[in-house]
Amino acid sequence: MSWIPAERSSGWWLLAGASSLLVSILLWVIRFLLLGQPFTGMHAFRFMVLAILLSFLFSFAGWLGAKWLWLFANLGLALGLILMAVYSRDMTGWEDLVSFLVFLEAVAAGFILGLIIEGVFLIRRMARK
Repeated sequence: MSWIPAERSSGWWLLAGASSLLVSILLWVIRFLLLGQPFTGMHAFRFMVLAILLSFLFSFAGWLGAKWLWLFANLGLALGLILMAVYSRDMTGWEDLVSFLVFLEAVAAGFILGLIIEGVFLIRRMARK
């Protein structure tokens, strides 16, 4: 994983900013274009805040040295966006909420899987000492 920034590098914050922007745009595309919902500034702002929080949380974990957690959390985020887009097609009412819940479940699953893998590597490092 040499393409990932080093621990405590400023590159993590660049990744967080780029990820925030990309995830915000993708959430807006899914909400306002795929779902066909009318654009509201409040919803756009809330999706942007969600994207910023997730991106900076994951990048903070990477900055601390948890590269596997960062990787799997972002894979869960990407999978969640894909599933949200798939579930949101031709849906109205409660179904669009289901697509958002599927997104959150995928993000949580990626984060939990990353935590488990980081724990395994931590145990392996401690056992070697």
